[in-house]
Amino acid sequence: MSELDELRARVEALENIEAIRQTKYDYFHSLDLKRWDGLGNCFTADIFATYGREEWTLEGRDELVAWLRSNEGGDRYRVSHAGHNPQVTILDENHARGFFKLHDWVVIEPSTTLRGWGHYTDLFRREEDGRWRIERLDLSYEYKEEHLTYLGNEPPRPTPAMER
Repeated sequence: MSELDELRARVEALENIEAIRQTKYDYFHSLDLKRWDGLGNCFTADIFATYGREEWTLEGRDELVAWLRSNEGGDRYRVSHAGHNPQVTILDENHARGFFKLHDWVVIEPSTTLRGWGHYTDLFRREEDGRWRIERLDLSYEYKEEHLTYLGNEPPRPTPAMER
């Protein structure tokens, strides 16, 4: 391989890593801003996702987006995801693994505050349109903290996922 070809390959690898990081950041932003169409574009059609509990395991883009929307889409639900320290490994031309630290903050108005941190271990696939999407999502929490404050004597209302 010539020096120029080697340089091209290195630049392409960096461009792929950046595209994968942007896909994950799009995921966080879409969740936080409740942009459900944009969220669906982050996933492959056959995504497999698990959010730390067996009953929070989903298959397929439509099912996952519907579940996230029902869980996090309410007007009283506020969330901020801080994904950082990305480590992306290109496995082959169309597959990669990503590890992202997570710190999230959730407020379910008026009474519940959740804070936690953990990590995502994801598999990404480059699809025919050239875009990298999440093919497998695995969230593991290392710590969760919950505070309940009953304002106006109104008990907390869990999200649908919390009722499972």
